[in-house]
Amino acid sequence: MKNDFIVTKINRVILVGKNEYPEKNTTFTHSLKSNELILHISGKAQVKFNGKTLNCESGTIRFLPKGENKEYIVEREEYGECFDVFFDTDVPISNEAFVLNTKNSIKLEHLFKKLFSVWVSKNDGYYFESISLLYKIFAEIQKENYIPQKQYDAIKPAIDYINEYFLTKRISVSELSALCGISESYLKKLFLKKFAVPPIKYIIQLKINYACDLLRSNLYSITQVAEICGYSDTHFFCRQFKIYMGITPTEFISKYKSSK
Repeated sequence: MKNDFIVTKINRVILVGKNEYPEKNTTFTHSLKSNELILHISGKAQVKFNGKTLNCESGTIRFLPKGENKEYIVEREEYGECFDVFFDTDVPISNEAFVLNTKNSIKLEHLFKKLFSVWVSKNDGYYFESISLLYKIFAEIQKENYIPQKQYDAIKPAIDYINEYFLTKRISVSELSALCGISESYLKKLFLKKFAVPPIKYIIQLKINYACDLLRSNLYSITQVAEICGYSDTHFFCRQFKIYMGITPTEFISKYKSSK
């Protein structure tokens, strides 16, 4: 993938739901009018595109180049959801489709979700903020400063603990550093290198990502979502959601429904 291109236009940002293509196999015959960057957030599929076979599952990013396609078949093993960004660039990013297995899927998933929420909000300045978020996504994809395995192993007890308890416990940095047997400052340094955010913001991102999934399910009220995500104060949850997603939970539900 080239690293010196300019995004000239975003055409659409959509969320493709589990039920939009009920058939197991779908063949697309039209040419692609835009590049597509697709984050798979659930499901499993094999995509055949112009002679290449792309294996897509949760946490993978699929790129499809703009132009004529001779073959585009999606064979679904498990139904799932994905975010799809349609955009143009000044020079081709790649002439071939490809799939990336993301090493920092929490951060990228959050950026895709925020891009979607900002795009569908259509608030003042939404287009430029969307361009900015797409650049951030490419920046995350292209980063090569992932920490060595030894350093990752040093914070893995904290990551595992967060993943297990981020909804049910109030987790502190001191607690995490004790679990790992390292100083708080070193823990923060390694989290910044691995996830581009300190531990507490990493936990908040997990909560907000999970809240988005609950809100999209349409099974819970905003108050219930706040409680499930560990917020005793619904108003505080709504403020924090807007900080991280660019719109309120109510707006997110409304815009999600209108985009389907």
